[in-house]
Amino acid sequence: MLNHPPAAARRSLRRSRRGSTFVIVVICFMAMLAFVALGVDYGAVSSARAELQIAADAAAMAGASALPDETEVRDRATAFASRVSIRGDSINLSSSEVIVGKWDNDSGSFTPGVVADSDAVKVTARYTLETPISSIFGFPSVDLVAQAGGGAPAQGRVPDLVIVQDVTTSFRAEIALARRADQALVDCIHGKADPESKVGLVAFSGLEKNLLAPAQLVTYASSYATVTSKISSINICDNPGMPSCLNTNIASGLFAADEILTASTSEPEVGRAALLVSDGAPTYNYAVCAKTKGKYLSNSASRFCPIWRDRPSTAKLKTAALTLRDEMDAKGYDVYTVFYNEDSDPTQTAFMVDLTAGNGLFLESPDPSDLGAMLTQVCHAYTNSKPGLLW
Repeated sequence: MLNHPPAAARRSLRRSRRGSTFVIVVICFMAMLAFVALGVDYGAVSSARAELQIAADAAAMAGASALPDETEVRDRATAFASRVSIRGDSINLSSSEVIVGKWDNDSGSFTPGVVADSDAVKVTARYTLETPISSIFGFPSVDLVAQAGGGAPAQGRVPDLVIVQDVTTSFRAEIALARRADQALVDCIHGKADPESKVGLVAFSGLEKNLLAPAQLVTYASSYATVTSKISSINICDNPGMPSCLNTNIASGLFAADEILTASTSEPEVGRAALLVSDGAPTYNYAVCAKTKGKYLSNSASRFCPIWRDRPSTAKLKTAALTLRDEMDAKGYDVYTVFYNEDSDPTQTAFMVDLTAGNGLFLESPDPSDLGAMLTQVCHAYTNSKPGLLW
C-alpha cells in the first residue's frame, strides 16, 4: 500500500517548485538581458572606437603637413579632429595629445621632441562612451583611446621647386653662408624625396638670371652634380655668371621662378613652389629699365618697365612683387620666404610675410648663420607637404 504525503505537504511542495521556477526564470531573464546589453553596447563601442581612430588618423595627417612648426601642427591636428564627432560630440584634442618629434624608419620608433628637423607627429585621441544598458551591471561607461602617427619619412615626388637667391651687394658678407644654406636645402630634399623630383635655380639683384639655363627644371637624379656646381658658383652681382648690380628687385626673381614653374612639364598634381632667400625689401635703380638695341635687359623688365613708364620706384617694385605673389598663388603655387633681417626691421618683415603663398612658410633671423637651419626647416616642411600615416 502506497503512502501519500498529506495534502498540506503536497501544497507546500508545489509552492516550493513554483518559487524555484520563478528564481530560474528571473536568472534566465537577467542572463538574456546581460547578453542583449553586451551586444548593443559592444556594437556602440566598436563603432565609437572606429570613429575615434578616424579622428586620430585625420589629425595626425593634417598635423604632419605643418611640420616642423609645432604651433601650426597642433592647430591643424585639433581642427581636423574636431570635424569627427561621436554621437554628436566633437573630438577635442589637448596640447599634450599632439606631440611633435622624430620618426626612425628602421626601428619603427617615435622620439618626442621639437627640433628644426622634426618629421613626425603623434596624436592621442580620447573619448568616454556612455553605456546605459551595461550600467545596470555596474559598467556605466567605457574609456576609448586611439593613437596615430603622421609624417613623411619615405617621400615620393615633391613639388617642383625654384630656389630664388638674392645676390645683391648687401648680401656680400653673407653670400658664403647663403651658398651653404642653399646646398643644405638641396641635400636635404635629395635625401628625403623621390630623385625624380625637380629643382630650378635663379639669382637676382635688380635683374634676374636662370643659373641652370638653357634648362628650366632638372631632376636630382640626373643633375645633382650640376646643381651643386651652380650653387658653389653663386656670388655677388656683377661677378661672372651673375646678374648686374642694380639694387634689389624681388619681382625679377619671382618673375623668373614663375616662368620656370609655368613652363614645367610635370603633372599638375605634383605641385609647384618657389623659395625666396633674401636680405631686404626692394630698392630701385633706373638702369633696371635700360634698353640695349631697343630691348629691355630681362624678361621681368619687359613686363614691368612699360607699366612703370621706365621710371621704377621702391613702391612700384613692391607692388610688382606682390602682384607676382598673387598670380602664383592663383595658379596653386607655394611661395616660401627666408629672410635675413639684419636690423630686425618690422616693416620689412611685414612685406616679406606678405610674399608667402599657399603652403609656403615664412622664416626670418637677424643672424646670417641661421640661414642653413632655416632652409633645412623649409626642406622638412616642403617634403612633408604630402604626409601619410606612420602607424
